[in-house]
Amino acid sequence: MPEPLRAALYLDFDNVVSGLAEGAGPAAAERFAAEPAAWLSPLMEDRPRRTLIRRCYMNPAGSFTRADGSRAFFSTFRYPFQAMGFEVVDCPKLTRLKNGADLRIALDVMDALTGPVRIDEFTLMSTDADFVPLLLRLRAQDRATRMVAHPDVGRIVRAAADDVIGLDALASALGWQADAPDAPHFEAPDLLRVVGEILADQQGPVHLPHLGQMLVARTDQTLRGSNYAGTGSLEALVAALPGWSWEAGPGGGTLLPPGWQAEEPPEA
Repeated sequence: MPEPLRAALYLDFDNVVSGLAEGAGPAAAERFAAEPAAWLSPLMEDRPRRTLIRRCYMNPAGSFTRADGSRAFFSTFRYPFQAMGFEVVDCPKLTRLKNGADLRIALDVMDALTGPVRIDEFTLMSTDADFVPLLLRLRAQDRATRMVAHPDVGRIVRAAADDVIGLDALASALGWQADAPDAPHFEAPDLLRVVGEILADQQGPVHLPHLGQMLVARTDQTLRGSNYAGTGSLEALVAALPGWSWEAGPGGGTLLPPGWQAEEPPEA
């Protein structure tokens, strides 16, 4: 019988629960949060493993909306994960949209990579394409990697991980049926929304090529190839971003956040 893999599991709770609520509905998201045993066994028992690290990164103030309109606060799901042997790491929001879980996960993975006990396999549960450099680093160190992510995750992420498990497969283990009448379904990301999320995390002007690079990292689509996030032109894209403006310049120019003024041309 082969030796069990020494494994580690890192869960971005907010990211996965929000993705399940949007794609499979609030009932699947709540069961994921309240009954981790329902999905953990099928996820980890396809081959012999000894999961040495189970870590759940959670914003305790976060929540999602149940089907009846009530709020399910993430903090209420702490105990079920602790009862399954997870270490729950509090990750309150650092900005309006980001809770810092991705950075904490990356740091903890690097600590495990250089720790005294070899980890053979790393499973990352997050739909965040920012993990691509981390996945490539793990591959370079001859470690197996798995990513639990949106089923339409881009080719760059799929190429970086040894195995990608879609949230739809995870939802199926929780009783969700994609072909059920009126069932929610996982759709490709709304590119305009993704652009808005990227810009919301910026602290100042954003060079257009840099915005394009961040969009590729998250969705595997370029600004031009996506027809400017589906708006048809750069001008229409800027018009769809409340408060943002565009300043001409090298590389396509710069997007200016609300309150910033374009530089005045020098006087003759």
